[in-house]
Amino acid sequence: MLSISVVGNRLVNGAGETVRLLGVNRESTEYACTYGDVSSGPIDAGDAAAIAAWGADAVRVPLNEDCWLGINGLPADGLSAASYQAAIEGYVADLNADGIYAILDLHWSAPGTTPSGAQYPMPDDHSVPFWSSLAGAFASNPAVVFDAFNEPYSPAADGWSGYPVSWSCWEDGGCTLPNEPDGTPPSANPLTYTAVGMQQLVSAIRAAGANQPIMLGGLSYANDLSQWLAYEPSDPDGQLVASFHNYNGEQCDDVNCWNATIAPLAAQVPVVTGEFDEDDCPAGGGADPTNFDNTYMNWADAHGISYLAWGWLVLSADPTCDKLTLIDDYSGTPADPNGVALRAHLLALTPAAGATGGTSGPTTVTGTQPPSSNPPTPVETLAELLRAPALRRAGALLSGSALLEYAPSDAGTLTITIRHAGRLLARGSHSYSAGSAAELAVRATGTGRRFLRRHAHASIKITAAFKALTGAGSSASLTTSLAAGS
Repeated sequence: MLSISVVGNRLVNGAGETVRLLGVNRESTEYACTYGDVSSGPIDAGDAAAIAAWGADAVRVPLNEDCWLGINGLPADGLSAASYQAAIEGYVADLNADGIYAILDLHWSAPGTTPSGAQYPMPDDHSVPFWSSLAGAFASNPAVVFDAFNEPYSPAADGWSGYPVSWSCWEDGGCTLPNEPDGTPPSANPLTYTAVGMQQLVSAIRAAGANQPIMLGGLSYANDLSQWLAYEPSDPDGQLVASFHNYNGEQCDDVNCWNATIAPLAAQVPVVTGEFDEDDCPAGGGADPTNFDNTYMNWADAHGISYLAWGWLVLSADPTCDKLTLIDDYSGTPADPNGVALRAHLLALTPAAGATGGTSGPTTVTGTQPPSSNPPTPVETLAELLRAPALRRAGALLSGSALLEYAPSDAGTLTITIRHAGRLLARGSHSYSAGSAAELAVRATGTGRRFLRRHAHASIKITAAFKALTGAGSSASLTTSLAAGS
């Protein structure tokens, strides 16, 4: 029977053999319930088999606090909490039947009467009831791991100067935090809530009779594990695991930091990289042995560290290079670079897996067709961009691969800015000459890239303001509101 537990700094199966959790995140089960679905794409035996064909032995399943509990109007549009729970339980059974461990992750939450439609900095008043219910439902399944809270972070690091999350609060809760999701710009006198700490979640899981391993992500969106050991909660079962999230561009994203912080921790407790990916479009794609994905996986292999990439989801109209997606279809065709890198690496570790499936190269997204002999005006071109199927998701505009091509009749500058709640997420600007073809790429800011990772599929409206200035000083502009996932 498939089982997993912590022994020292290792995860082991029922025979006492070392296990590393290597696989994918089954993105969408945290947000699809907010519009009446359990997931985007199938979560069934076929999906489990496609993941297993990559040589994966673990899938992290993100969950929605309110959808599981059936509170604050969620799940939405006729989906019941019982149906949501049954679908998750069925998917876990399908995964286990294919020899895959399931990591159940509290991903989206919100305090009080606020529906859980995004990521919050710390657990809230519903998080203990959530874990009491979920842990109770899976207490008898030894092939499940619990991930207590996706990505704790301090709002003070995001501009909310009066609302820090210390390591002490991370452990025991009690700090006051704004009742605002990640990415919300600071404001005066916000509604607040009192954070619940990791110790309370561990205690709730154990009180429910569940003794499986519990993953705990550190601060800074689980990228900072520097004080994890010093503030490790008490667990009567001794089954705690450190969760690390590793994206290029974050504070701890290179070998020096991994050697200084992650390796020493992994010598004491098991470390599972709950999420990792790159979005910098390496020239050699996923096959480049020196890219971020392969560099990290090779380092983690050498240190006995587990890792799961984000995310197993088809984004049919989005560029796969910058977007954090692993597949081009649900049969498991890998998307470049992250899917290509992960699949090849896992199959190299498990050559007997005999996986099948195609490969794919990087996707190029072009906002409009190349200019014709009768070039459109800036306004016509911008309207065409907004209609382009590949750009219907707001996330595509943030990805860094949104291209606008046209042949202007006047010299001037085209500037595109994308903002959410006043915060600059992406911009592009290009000066052009009259009559010559021009191409503009919209590039995400550092804030935009982080925002995209966590909100690309939320029901979030992003306003894109497009402004073209001609050499004569006249202007044309369009503003549209783009809903992610629309």
